[in-house]
Parts: sequence; structure tokens; C-alpha cells
Amino acid sequence: MTEIPKNFLLMERDARKPLSPDEAAEVSYEISDRLTRPLELNPCWHRRAVDGGRLAARTITRGTSAPSGSSEQLIVYKSSRAAHAALTRLRAEVKRCARKGDPSSPELSIRWRTSKAKAADEALGMGYQTRQGGQVNQTVTGIVARKGSALMIYTTDEGAYDPGGLTKEARKMAAKVCRLPGVC
Repeated sequence: MTEIPKNFLLMERDARKPLSPDEAAEVSYEISDRLTRPLELNPCWHRRAVDGGRLAARTITRGTSAPSGSSEQLIVYKSSRAAHAALTRLRAEVKRCARKGDPSSPELSIRWRTSKAKAADEALGMGYQTRQGGQVNQTVTGIVARKGSALMIYTTDEGAYDPGGLTKEARKMAAKVCRLPGVC
């Protein structure tokens, strides 16, 4: 069984560090190793993982007192073919679910988009904007990169749509995942 070592993800040391009460009021982290957790970039809003062949996973989400946050997710699959299939499925889901509204709030619209990205064996920039009453509510930017049998996802909701800003993290993790047995 492949395991992701403690403090392996780029955000992980900060996420595991004890926070003072003042820091805890400003920022919070959640760490999950659940294999059934959906991908952090999830255009069809699945409640559980829909991709097969996962061996290990870790997701770190970071929230702040301001309405912003980011995440880092690493999933190791049983083969590079399974990781490629997960990225291919994600690419197809963006097209299929690119424009969705929230049924409970008809005035809220969500628009997904993709862009080219260069990191690891293959990569895809993607993200979405929510609009309400014609105004942009939130912009989430992400990058999904595959290196061997690992899929890495980085997201942020700070600033405008710019997956290139997350490429550095994806490249750094792409080099690091090759240290895990059987990934590269």
C-alpha cells in the first residue's frame, strides 16, 4: 500500500503547526486522507470520488477570516493510466458541466473554464466564477497536474483567474512525488 508521508504536501507543515488563538482567529486548516473525498476541482459537484484506482490521498484546505481560501490535494493512483483517466474525466466534466446554476438559488450562476498549463507529464488550468445578479461573487482558480501515477491539484480564490500563478507549486510537487515508491 502506498502511503503519503506526514508533512509531504507543500502546505502541510503550516497546516500541522499549532496556532496561537490570534492566528486561529485568522486562518484555519483541514487535513483529510479520505480516499472517497471528491477532487478539489469538481465541476459536476460530486459528493464522493468518482474516479477509480486510488491508493492514497491527502487534501489540505486553508481558510481565512476574510472570504478567501486555498487548497492542495495529492492523489496517488494504482497506475499512471488510472491517473491519466482521472484527468481525462475531469477535462470532460468541465465541458459537460461548464454552466450550472444552483437549484436552490436560481439567480446564482457558475461558469467553469479551462486553459493550457505546463507542469509535470500533463496539466490543465481550470476554475470557475460565480455570479449573482450580474455581479461576480467569487473566482476560483486551480491547476491539475499529473506526474506518473499521481494527480496534484492546487486552488485559490484570491485574485482573478490565473492558473499560471499556481504552476510553481504544481511543478515543485511533480518533482517531489517521484520520491514515492511506484509513482514515476
